[in-house]
Amino acid sequence: MGQLPDLQEARRRLGLALDVFCHDRWVLGYLRGGWLQPIAASEISRRFMQSRPLMPLSRRALYEKRPVVVNSVIENPNPTNGYDWELDWPAILYAPVGEVRERPIGLLILGCRRDHWYSEEDVHYAASLGITLAPMVAALRVPLARLNEIESEVAQLLSYGLSEPEIARAIRFDNHRTRALVDGVTRKLKLVTTDDMALSYVERPTRRREFRL
Repeated sequence: MGQLPDLQEARRRLGLALDVFCHDRWVLGYLRGGWLQPIAASEISRRFMQSRPLMPLSRRALYEKRPVVVNSVIENPNPTNGYDWELDWPAILYAPVGEVRERPIGLLILGCRRDHWYSEEDVHYAASLGITLAPMVAALRVPLARLNEIESEVAQLLSYGLSEPEIARAIRFDNHRTRALVDGVTRKLKLVTTDDMALSYVERPTRRREFRL
């Protein structure tokens, strides 16, 4: 039975690092051909495990090599079909992932479905976190690129700690085929080490208490 404990632990630690932000959803991915290929997300949903084209403001963040924030002062009166969170939510933060002054290799996206204003402290912390995540994304993007779409979903489900029967139900495959997929994913990712998954310490700003009138 295949397991990816290092990926699971890295996802857990990333979730802890993101607790300082006010957010309802996050997605971390690597870049490939103008698309974002997810590595991990805050929730188990097939639509967040599948690749998607980059939004204009995410491209701007990557081009400028710095976080870009969307802070809306009014709610979108005409939400998109399917409720596309990057277009409809009032607060979105795009943080490039990469070494200092190097071309970004990944992207971290956070969003709030309620009114919120990302501060300069949030932006600074997101920039530092993007640098911290660079070694992990660099280690994962090559082996992950060898996975097909369903294998990528299996890798992410393993990172949530799901068992083979749970994965089989999630992807609607029988147990035998699921076991073969899990073993194949584990084999392709076996060169990724614990050191590759480690996240160095990032100084986190103190979360401010929000006051509403």
